[in-house]
Amino acid sequence: MSKTLTSAISVAGRAAAPRALRAVAYLRVSTEEQAKGYGIGYTKKKVLAYFKRKGYEHVDTFADEGLSGSLEAHDRPDLKKLMELARQEPRPFDLVGVNEGRAIGRTGRAFWRWVWELEDLGIYVAVASKDYDNSTPAGRSQMRKDADYAEEERELIRDRTQGGIQEKAEEGLYAGGNIPFGWRVKSGEFKVAKKEAAFRHWARERFLALRSWEQVAAEANLDRNFTRSGRPWTRKNLKRMMLSEASLRNRILWRSKGARNPDGSTMYGREAVIKLPKVFSKKQAQELLDAQQVGRTPSRGRAYLLSRNLISPCGNVYAGHNHRAGVYSYQCEGRKEAFPGAGSERCTCPQLDVDAVETAVWGDIMSLLGDAERMKVMAREWLDATSSEHVDHIGRIAQLDQQIAEQSQVIDITMGVAARQAAKRGLTGDEAEASVEAAIRPLEEERAGLERMRSEALAWQREADQATRRAADFERLAEAARSNLADLTPELKAELVGLLEVQATVIKAVPRQQGVPCQVTEWFRQTGRDVPDLTDEAWALVEPLLRPKRSDALPARPKLEAILFKARTGCRYEDLPEAYGAPRTIRTQAQRWMGSGVWDQIMERLEGVPGQPVWRPETTQIRVSLRPLAIESSLGDAEGDRLNTARRRRTRCGRRSPGGSGPAAGCGPARRSP
Repeated sequence: MSKTLTSAISVAGRAAAPRALRAVAYLRVSTEEQAKGYGIGYTKKKVLAYFKRKGYEHVDTFADEGLSGSLEAHDRPDLKKLMELARQEPRPFDLVGVNEGRAIGRTGRAFWRWVWELEDLGIYVAVASKDYDNSTPAGRSQMRKDADYAEEERELIRDRTQGGIQEKAEEGLYAGGNIPFGWRVKSGEFKVAKKEAAFRHWARERFLALRSWEQVAAEANLDRNFTRSGRPWTRKNLKRMMLSEASLRNRILWRSKGARNPDGSTMYGREAVIKLPKVFSKKQAQELLDAQQVGRTPSRGRAYLLSRNLISPCGNVYAGHNHRAGVYSYQCEGRKEAFPGAGSERCTCPQLDVDAVETAVWGDIMSLLGDAERMKVMAREWLDATSSEHVDHIGRIAQLDQQIAEQSQVIDITMGVAARQAAKRGLTGDEAEASVEAAIRPLEEERAGLERMRSEALAWQREADQATRRAADFERLAEAARSNLADLTPELKAELVGLLEVQATVIKAVPRQQGVPCQVTEWFRQTGRDVPDLTDEAWALVEPLLRPKRSDALPARPKLEAILFKARTGCRYEDLPEAYGAPRTIRTQAQRWMGSGVWDQIMERLEGVPGQPVWRPETTQIRVSLRPLAIESSLGDAEGDRLNTARRRRTRCGRRSPGGSGPAAGCGPARRSP
C-alpha cells in the first residue's frame, strides 16, 4: 500500500509516550435502538468510561442520533465532520471510540469504507463493549466478525419484518403505510370509511359539473371539508387522491414503486395486489377518468429550460407559464394561493421574460462547458469529494490477498497437526475427519471473512474507476460544447439542463416588459448608436427635413427633443415633461417618422453628433449553479461571492454522494438577462 498500517508496536510506543492517545467518541443509535433504551446518553457514558480506563485523552464527541447504520459516512452529518477533521494535518486525534461494532455500520459499505480510510491515515477505531481496536491482527479479526454480525443481524431483522409484511399483503390485509383516503383498517382488514367515501362521491360529482379540480378544492375548503390530517385541499392533492389506483380500480398495487434490485426485481418481496371494498363502480370511475381527459389543457409545445429550477427572491420557485395570448414567461409559484380559497397574501415577485432569462442562463452553461480547464477542475473536485477517493483500494486488495494466502497456509498446517493428533488419539474414519474439521472451522471462517472483504474492496475499486471515467467523460463534454451546444433544439436543451442539474437563483427580479416596445428606443439598441444631443448646430442639420405644416399644433424641434429624451431616459410618453407638449401628439409623430422613412434621414444627418447611451431596462440578475458531478459550481453574484455549500445529489448508481466544500471552480460574475 502507498500508506502502510501503523504497527501494533508503534501504537504501543505512542501509548507509552508522555502524551496520551487523543481519542474522539463517535456515537450512533438508530430509531429502533432508541426505542429499546439505547440512547446517545447511554452510549456516550460507556465510551467515555472506556477512554478513562485506557488512559486516553477525550478531545471531542460526534453523535448521529436516530440514523440508520446502513448510511455511509457522508450521509451521517457528524461522522462526515469527523472524517473531514481526520484528513487535516497534523492529525487532530489518534483514535475513534464507539460503544459497539454496529455503531460503525450495518453494511459492509457503511462499515469498512470510513474505517479503512482512517487506517490509511494512521487513525484507529476502538470498540468499548468488547475492549479491542483494529491496530493489531487480533483486533482486526474481531472487527471483521462484528461487521459480519451487524450485517447478518440487519438482514435477519429485515427478512423477518418484510416477510410478515409480504404475507399480509398477499392475503389482501393491511401491510403498513398510508391508508388510502376513503378507507379505514379494522382488525387488519380494509373497510370503507363512510364519511371519506361520501366526500369522494361529492368531489366526483362537482368535478363532472365544473371540470376544475381547483374550484372543487375551493368549495370543499369553504365548507371546511379538509383532508384526513385537517389540512385544506389543493388542486394537486385532490386530483391525486381522486385519480389514484385505489380510487379508479379499488385496489393497491403493493411494492409496485418500491426499491428494486439491479435486475429490476423488487428488493424486499414480491409485488401484490390488495383489493379494496368498492367506493366507485366501474362506470363511475370511467366517467371521472373521461371527464379528466376532456378537461386537460393541451400543451402549447413550449419547453421551459428552468421550470421549477429557478429560485425566486421570495424563496419559492419560478415555473413556466403559458398565457392565452401566446406569450410565455416565468411566474413565481408564490403568486398562487396556498390552497384554493385561502385568500392569503401572495408574493409580489414579478413575471420574468422567458427568452431573456433562458438566453442568459444558457450562456452561462455554454461558458462553463466550453472551458476545458474549468471542467477539469470541477471533475477533480468531485473525485476528491467522493469517499472512495480517500481509500487505497489497490493496496488494500493486495494486503487482503496476502492475508488470505497466509490464512490458507495456517489452515494447511493446522489440518496436518489435527490429523496427527487424531491418529495419536486412535480416531479413524468419520471421527478423525470431524476432529480435523472442528480444528480448522474457525480458521476457515476467518478466511471466508477476508475473502468477503476482498470482494467488497474489488467492487469499490470498480466504483472508483467508474467515477474516474465519468470525470473524464465530463471533460470531453467540454469539447463537444464548443461546437454543438449552440445549435441544440429547445427540447434537447431542456433535457441537458436536467442532466446537468442546473439550478438558477434570481438575485434581482425585473418584471417582464408589458405592451409593445418603443420603436425609437429599439432602433438605437439595434444600430448600437448613442442618442444625439440636439444642440443648435445639430438642429440646423435636420431642420430642412422637418419644416412644420400649418396643421401642426407643436413645432418639430420640441417633438424631436421629446423623442430623444424618451430614448435616453426610458420614460413612458405619458411621463414626458409637460414642456414637450401632449404625449399623444409626440407618440403619433414618432410613429409617422418611423413609418415614412423620415427618421432614417434624420439620423443620417445627425451621424457623428455627440450624444448619450440609449436607455436600457434594468436587468434580472441570476446566479447559476451547475452540479453535473454531484458538486455545485457557482457563477457568483455582482460582488463575486462564492457558494461554498455543496449539496448531495443522487449519482447514476443510485447512492448519495457528498459535494465539495470549498469555493467552486468556474466562478464568475452574476449573469444579467439581456
